[in-house]
Amino acid sequence: MYSDLLFNFTQMIEDEGQDYGAEVLSQVAASKPLFVMDSGIKAHDIWHRADVLRECTELMGDETKKSAVRQMLYFSAGVMPDLESVENRYDYVAELEENITSFKDSDDEFASRLVALGPCGIDHDWESVEYEGRDHDYFDTQTVSDERDLFALELTLGKKLNMPVIVHSRKGFKETSDVLKAVKWNKGVIHGYSYSKSELDFFLDLGWYISFSGAVTYAGKRGAEDMAEIVTYVPKDRILIESDSPYYAPVPLKSSKNTPLNINYIYEYVAAKRGVSTPKLSSAVDENFKKLFLN
Repeated sequence: MYSDLLFNFTQMIEDEGQDYGAEVLSQVAASKPLFVMDSGIKAHDIWHRADVLRECTELMGDETKKSAVRQMLYFSAGVMPDLESVENRYDYVAELEENITSFKDSDDEFASRLVALGPCGIDHDWESVEYEGRDHDYFDTQTVSDERDLFALELTLGKKLNMPVIVHSRKGFKETSDVLKAVKWNKGVIHGYSYSKSELDFFLDLGWYISFSGAVTYAGKRGAEDMAEIVTYVPKDRILIESDSPYYAPVPLKSSKNTPLNINYIYEYVAAKRGVSTPKLSSAVDENFKKLFLN
């Protein structure tokens, strides 16, 4: 029932192994979501990620659930802005284009399921769990400029390939907005939304969809009031929900390793703030996914 815009399956199972991955997929399939989207962080990783998901699916004993997994799985491919990727941005984006094109043209069973470019974008959250150990001292003025350039290259590639883009933006609104205004490819979603209402207006005015992860449940009392306003403000036809596994497990599971099985907590939180039932929210999310990624 509860679809998931974005999760990182290979990262999620790297410590627990493929049997664990098969069990998670089996439980997700049992709830019969319309879609779950696996994302990567490197130019070449789409092939490996597809293989890992295929291998875990084959470990499942139930043929009906195997079929359900194959029906619900979609993929994105992008380059996240770590220091190595920023420094080698031209080569990596060229490699990304080559891999997207070759994968979509291949006879892989998931070839038609690669429907988005990303995540890509700007990240200046130096305490982010996704970049543990990253030293912000390396991100001087020139590196920040190069990071913006990497994002522009990927957004331009999305435009060239006519693919919606999943944008990752943390504590870097100015750099993000500068690139969006310059490239003028505004087809996609701002994932794991973490800005205020004024920034939200900017993204919505350009046509972006907005996705919420488990982090939306973290706010304190005053922050909760602000986040409730944001969650309520996003139009019904622009909202998406993601687990962003293995990161950002929602309350009441905060600080634990996240999985797509926890996404119901996010739906319940967002639905309560919007004053709708979770099935109604789920239906809206499914329709928005189809409009953005499958049209």
